[in-house]
Amino acid sequence: MSTAPALLIDLTGVARLAGVQRPVASMWRSRFASTPAPFPSPVTDVRGRPCFEAEQVADWLVRTGHGNNPEAREDAAAAAAPSDFSFSDASAVAELQALVALHGQTDDLEELTPSQIEEAAARVDPLDRVLRREISAHVDRGMPWLTYATRLVDAAYSPSAALALITRRHAVSNRASGSAGPLVADAIALVVDATLALAGGDAAVTLDAGDAALSSTVVRRLGDSVSIVLPTSAESRSVRRQLLVEARWIDEAADRATRSVVVARVPSDPGEDVPGILRALDEVSLSLRDSDAAVVIGPARALVDPLIPTYERARTDILRSGRVRGIARLTTGLVDSAVRESLALWILGEPKVEVAPAQRITAVADLTGVQLTPATRADLISDLMAGMGGGRDLRAHQFRFATFVRTTSLQARSGSLVASATRRHSATTEEVAELPALLDIAAEAVCADLTPIGIAPDPHDVPRATSVAELISAGHLRRVQGTRLAPALLGSEGLIVVTSSDLDEPASIGRARVDQLAFATQHPHAQLTRPGDVIFRTSPTAAAWVDPDGSKVVSYPARVLRVAAADPGGLVPEIIAADITGAPAGPGAWTRWTLRRVAPRTVAPLRQALADIATARRNLEARAARLTDYAALIVAGATSGAVTVIDLDHAADAAETQ
Repeated sequence: MSTAPALLIDLTGVARLAGVQRPVASMWRSRFASTPAPFPSPVTDVRGRPCFEAEQVADWLVRTGHGNNPEAREDAAAAAAPSDFSFSDASAVAELQALVALHGQTDDLEELTPSQIEEAAARVDPLDRVLRREISAHVDRGMPWLTYATRLVDAAYSPSAALALITRRHAVSNRASGSAGPLVADAIALVVDATLALAGGDAAVTLDAGDAALSSTVVRRLGDSVSIVLPTSAESRSVRRQLLVEARWIDEAADRATRSVVVARVPSDPGEDVPGILRALDEVSLSLRDSDAAVVIGPARALVDPLIPTYERARTDILRSGRVRGIARLTTGLVDSAVRESLALWILGEPKVEVAPAQRITAVADLTGVQLTPATRADLISDLMAGMGGGRDLRAHQFRFATFVRTTSLQARSGSLVASATRRHSATTEEVAELPALLDIAAEAVCADLTPIGIAPDPHDVPRATSVAELISAGHLRRVQGTRLAPALLGSEGLIVVTSSDLDEPASIGRARVDQLAFATQHPHAQLTRPGDVIFRTSPTAAAWVDPDGSKVVSYPARVLRVAAADPGGLVPEIIAADITGAPAGPGAWTRWTLRRVAPRTVAPLRQALADIATARRNLEARAARLTDYAALIVAGATSGAVTVIDLDHAADAAETQ
C-alpha cells in the first residue's frame, strides 16, 4: 500500500478551518511574514491558487492562537484534500465516498490488506449496488486515499457527516452544475413536508436517485414506519452510500406496495436543458400507477414560466394526463449553484375519476419573493393538499396562497401556468351566481350612507385576467419608471412626491415635495403622473395606490402603471391597485402579476361607482374622527373638573316636576 500523499489546503480552506472570513486568511500571510512565527509558505500552486501543507497551517493556528478553532489539528482533513485528489473529479469523489461508507461498516479498515478490503466490500455489498466497484477501482489505483478517508471521518465526527461534507465540497468545486446543484435547506424542507403529507402512513416512498442530501433528509423525517424504495441505477449509488452509513433500510421489493409517493428532482444532470427537464417530468408522470403520487421540484423556467411553442406542447401533454394536481412557483436562492434561479413545485396525484376531464381543477400558487419559512411551507402544503380533495374540502379550507383553475385552461394557456394565482380575488361559479343577490343585500345595508349603485343582472363574458407582461405587450398598459431624487431636493413646498413607503399609508402623501424649477432642471425628461396612474412598488411587499389628480413626482423605486386611454383593454386602475397590493413581491415579480379586467362598457360607470364609494368612505371617516374628538373632549372635561356631565333626560324630568 502506497504512502498517503500530503494534505493540501488553499486560503479558502484555511478560512474554513480557522473559522474566519476569507480576507483574514490572506492578511495573515502578509502581516506575519517578518515575525518570529510567520504563516507557512505555500508548497505548490494549483490553477493559480497557492496551496499550503494542511498540518503546518493547523499547527500554526493552534500555536499562535489565531482564528476561532482550537481543534484545528483534528479538523484539518475536513478543509483539506490530498495533493493527488480533486473534489471536481466525480470518479475520485465516488471512491472516497465508498471508503468512508466502508469505514462505517468495518473495524480497523486501515489495518487490512488491499485484498481484505475488497473482501470486506463484497460482504457489505454482495450485489454491488453501493460501493463494491468503487472500492475495487481504488484498490487498482493503489489505495492512496484510505488514510485521508479515515481522517475525514474523525474530523467530521461520523461517516454520515463525512459523506455530507464530501457532497458539499464536490458541489462547490463544480459550479457548472447550475440548476442541478445542491438545494438549500428550505427547499429540501418543502419537498419533505409535501412528501410526508402525500405518504400518510400507507405508502412507500421512492427516493430521488441523484440527490443524496434530499433523499437522506426525506428518510430521516419519515422514520421507520414507511418503506423506502430506491432505483437500482448507477445514479443511486451515492444515495445508497448515505443511507448505508445512516443504517436506513431500503425495501427492494416495495414496488409491489399498494401506493407509492415518488420524490423527483429535475434536472438530474448539470447542463440539462428544458426538453430534458420536461422528458424527466413526463417519465415520472407515466411511471405512476392509479393510486400513486409524486413531488417534483425543478426550475420554474421549465415547469411554470412561458415557453416557446415546441416546449409548451410537451408540457401541455403532461398536463393532459390529469395527474397534475398542484403547481407552485417558488422564490429565488433555493439552489446554491444558481442563486438567481427560481424553482417550482409540482404535485402529481390520482385523477378524480368521478369528475369529468373538462371539470377538473389544478391548484396554482405564486410564491415569487416569498421566503419559505416553516409557516409558509405549512400553509402552502395545506393549500395543495386541500386542492387534492373534493368540493367539500375546497369549501372548508381557508386558502392562503393557492387558487384553482380549470386544468383545461392550463393546457390552453400560452403564458405562465401560475398567471392567475391571485386567489383572494377569484370567485367560484357558485359565488358568481349569488353575486346579484349579495349586491342587493349589501346595497340595503349602506343605503343610509350612499345612494345604491345601479346594476343589471346581465351575465356576460369578460376579458380573462392577464399578466402585466402580456398587457404591456398588447399595448393596454405602460410602465413608467420612477425618478431617482437626491434627498437634498426634497422640501415642504412644490410638487408632491410619492415614495414607496408612502404606499403603506397613502394619507401621508403630500408631506414630501420638490421645488418644480429645481426638479425640471435636474430631471428634464422625467414624467409627472396623470389622473388614474397606478403607483406601485415591488418590495419589501407589493403595494399600489391610484393617483386621482396627477401632476405628482414618483420617487424610485416606486414606479407607475398607466392604462392606455385609447385601448384600456378592460383595465380599471382601482382594480389594478387592489390586485397588486399583497401580490408576490421581489425583483421581476411584477411582470407576472395577474390583473383582472371588466367588459369595456363597464369601465366608466364602475370607476364612477368606486369614486362615489371612496368619497362616502372619506366622509364617514371624517365623521368618525369628529366623534372621536368629541369623546376625548368630554373625558378631558369630566376628569379635569371643568364640566359636569349630566343626564339630560333626568334633568328634563326634574324641571317638569318643579
